Amino acid sequence: MKRKNLLVTILLAILLLVTSLFAYNSKYAKNITPLQAYDMLVNGKNVYLIDVRSRYEYQLIGHPMWIKNGKVYMAYNIPFMFLTKEFAVKGQKYGNGKIAKVTRYQFVPNPDFVKWLKKMFKPTDHLIFMCRSTKRSHKAADIAYKAGFKNSYNLLGGFEGYRFAGKYKYEKNLAKKYSFYYGKPGRLNGWKWYGLPWTYKIDPKYVYPPDVKK
Repeated sequence: MKRKNLLVTILLAILLLVTSLFAYNSKYAKNITPLQAYDMLVNGKNVYLIDVRSRYEYQLIGHPMWIKNGKVYMAYNIPFMFLTKEFAVKGQKYGNGKIAKVTRYQFVPNPDFVKWLKKMFKPTDHLIFMCRSTKRSHKAADIAYKAGFKNSYNLLGGFEGYRFAGKYKYEKNLAKKYSFYYGKPGRLNGWKWYGLPWTYKIDPKYVYPPDVKK
């Protein structure tokens, strides 16, 4: 009986781990790793990277960049959620009666997210969505897919990474080809930790369009 209980406990633990590993996978959009995304951006056509983090994260933490045919490209910043000035402790009410899930300055959805996608990109374009750790990007990618962007992708691990990103067998060739950190431990989570290029530089072409003065 004890052996049976132990087996059930082990199976539940494995199930919990597997669930955690895929907690932020998109349901409709395709899920890809930073190395797969980089390969698409450098070698593909009509491929764009959408950074759905807040404006402040985009500027202060940095954002992806890459060079293609001698030209520098960067991720477009279209926030999926805006960071507000409203601070709330976990369990406290804020805004229109919402309950804070985390103690912090609170986020609110960007009501114009899809509108700007449709203004800036074609339905046939390949759009890769990225946030800090995939918590926002997997939702953004699915919403884009439902809005008609069938070539939508969710960047697993995000810009800074998360502890479950891991190291996948099918990434080895791409890691060896692109990543400075190939073969080094503890660097295989998000975009940054794969050793892929990023910058603090701000180019008006890539910032959230409503913020740019004409």
